[in-house]
Amino acid sequence: MGLLLSELQRALKMPFDLMKIGYFTLFAMTGVLIFFWIWATDKELELLFRLLDPKKYAAPSGIRETLIILSLALLLVILLFASRNPLWYSSIFVIYNTLNWLGGRRQQEELSQVFTKSKERALPDLKNQNYAEKAALYIKVIQTLESYFIKRPHGRRLKLAVFCSVIGLALSISWFATKMQVFGFGAYVVLIVTITLSEFTIWHWRSIRNTELRPIIEELNELVRATEEDNGENS
Repeated sequence: MGLLLSELQRALKMPFDLMKIGYFTLFAMTGVLIFFWIWATDKELELLFRLLDPKKYAAPSGIRETLIILSLALLLVILLFASRNPLWYSSIFVIYNTLNWLGGRRQQEELSQVFTKSKERALPDLKNQNYAEKAALYIKVIQTLESYFIKRPHGRRLKLAVFCSVIGLALSISWFATKMQVFGFGAYVVLIVTITLSEFTIWHWRSIRNTELRPIIEELNELVRATEEDNGENS
């Protein structure tokens, strides 16, 4: 927090121009990006752990995944303080988006197996009259999650982010070489628009997923409660 405040105080002492506007905007957008990254990671892990039940799924060792997550977290913090210089920021942003894309591919491969194994566990219950309704709802839950995590074009979104960050890097190199403010401000605009569009897209997809999931989960919970009540009355 102390570093954050000192960075803001330093920025306020800078002369007011287009570069300062770009810096302040990118600084704020990066803070929002960090907040949503932490919040979304926590919520999505909680959602997956709560709703999935894979059968005979051998999870990876987790070392590679942990290193990618820690690297992304570190790069996000560095990005916050690199906002003052579009060349620093865009260079790190290219690395961040590339790692994010590679990590996303790995995540989709693993989740694809988890969804398949979870459906395999539920399929036998479809043939059992006592559990068929619950199993059908559970499979709907898995299909909704699969639609978001696997079928949505996350790879294209992340590759587009890499491409845009490279454009930002090219503009920032031009700014550094020529000292022309227009290139520096252009780099800021590209970086800000990339973050905004990417985060808005993922927010929109999550909203659709949650809207579709909510009634299914409510119906599933109601069925579980009804079953527990029947069992209580019978006992």
